[in-house]
Amino acid sequence: MLLLLLVAAQPVAAQPKDCLPLTPTGTQGGALLPRGLMNVRFGGTTGAPLALDVYPHTDAAIRPLAVVLRGGTGTVGQRSSYVGQLVEMLGDAGYVVATADYRSQSVDVAVEDLTAALRLLTMCHAATLHVDQYKTVLVAEDGAAPAALQLAARLQELRLGRFAGAPATPAAVVVIGGRFTSAPVPAVPTRVVHGLADSDVPIVEARTLCERAKASCEVVDVAGASHRVENWWPSQWGYKRELLQWLSTRVGSVPAPARGTAATDGLRKRVVYDAANTLSLDLWTPAGAGPHGVVVLVHGGGWEAGDRVTYIAPMLALAAAKGLAWVSIDYRLTPDVTNREQVADVRTALAWLRDHARELRFDPKRMVLVGESASGQLAAHLAASEPGLAGIVSFYGVYDLEANAGDPANPRSLARRLFRLTTLDAAGRETLREYSPLHHAASTAPPMLILAGTADRLVAQQRAYAAALKSAGARVDVLELDGAPHGMEAWNDNPAWRTWEKGVGDWLVARLRVTPNETSDRADARQRSGAAPGPHRGSPLR
Repeated sequence: MLLLLLVAAQPVAAQPKDCLPLTPTGTQGGALLPRGLMNVRFGGTTGAPLALDVYPHTDAAIRPLAVVLRGGTGTVGQRSSYVGQLVEMLGDAGYVVATADYRSQSVDVAVEDLTAALRLLTMCHAATLHVDQYKTVLVAEDGAAPAALQLAARLQELRLGRFAGAPATPAAVVVIGGRFTSAPVPAVPTRVVHGLADSDVPIVEARTLCERAKASCEVVDVAGASHRVENWWPSQWGYKRELLQWLSTRVGSVPAPARGTAATDGLRKRVVYDAANTLSLDLWTPAGAGPHGVVVLVHGGGWEAGDRVTYIAPMLALAAAKGLAWVSIDYRLTPDVTNREQVADVRTALAWLRDHARELRFDPKRMVLVGESASGQLAAHLAASEPGLAGIVSFYGVYDLEANAGDPANPRSLARRLFRLTTLDAAGRETLREYSPLHHAASTAPPMLILAGTADRLVAQQRAYAAALKSAGARVDVLELDGAPHGMEAWNDNPAWRTWEKGVGDWLVARLRVTPNETSDRADARQRSGAAPGPHRGSPLR
């Protein structure tokens, strides 16, 4: 009886009077999950707004909220960079998931921004989003860890004052592949998931943090895992299941996900394109009859990591903003297969898209293949055998496998990992050359755009490949970003590097001849008008 009285007496946070509306202004084409409310302003100024993306479910069940925080040094935009797998994992588990901007010049400034985001989600619009304001979890990767820990500690200090405008204390904090400089000791239950092969942040730093914690804190090590969680291999993804089980001890059972079955916002998840190999893709189609030009995205990850929502995420909103459909595919990864099978998987996906173009409202003659890093090699390799493509875009690709072969005696060498070569004899070198785009430049290749940062060690291969293409009479455009490192997600950390978005966007429009009719997306028009999708409407097939 006493317990019931205590529950009934639990205070409800007052709704602030200065709430901003829950108005999405961004394209649905940038969403990682169906029915996302994209680019909702929660703070900042009119000239420099801070925004978030939030993914509610379609039923009225009250759910925990997971706020996922990307690392890096960028201030705003590309909130899904680095964290796509985390967003998808938590959304599929039934959480309402949000990703938010925050200014990164100091931990205190980041905490100020994230507090404003939590106010919008858990105090201003908790009823609309069906969020339990007392069951919020913060999930941070890389440099976002100190801000998440500090935010939890600060809100705990203010727990008696939350009725005056502060959100409730988070139920838990999760740090995955974190950095701990300037991080306060954990003040709420915390789980730190860290790679044992992290050469950026030794796991001893994570253990030291937990040893000083004021609340329960545990470190879970992942054998062989490097620093950034998006680089972890499928064999290391067991942490996901264990993490969800741990979270359930903090927030209780989570209602089953409910996102509907109709593709009302154009996004379809995990559409199977190769049942024999259990391969699927995500796709987004603009409103309108079409047929639409389409951008086919293939993620990188060293041929051994990543999936549909990893690495390539910045391209989703860019393609959609240009009125283009997009498709992001999974393919089999090493060591389960070799590079030969990976090339075959991309070819199978292209064939499937052509076969289903009519029902998807795609134009099979206006299809551009986009790869990045490892998949830059896959995309460029197909240039010799896929002349029907309208174009190929390769970000910082690997074009000369022979030059990068390494010593086959080393299991981690490229020669061993990609082709299971144990010696670099004549046959082995011929295999490497066969799959090296540098050695197959031809005038019959589709028009190509290749781009890399000048601080990327692969820029030398880009220059050699561009020269070979030009010498062969192929149509090629080259873009270099001065001082930029490897990875389009990192490019968002510097406004000067974000010129790639205009360069790639303009090139895609020119190649795919986007018409004014295709750029009028009725779903996006609803968002711009401020009509947020209701929580009970249908949503596309997952």
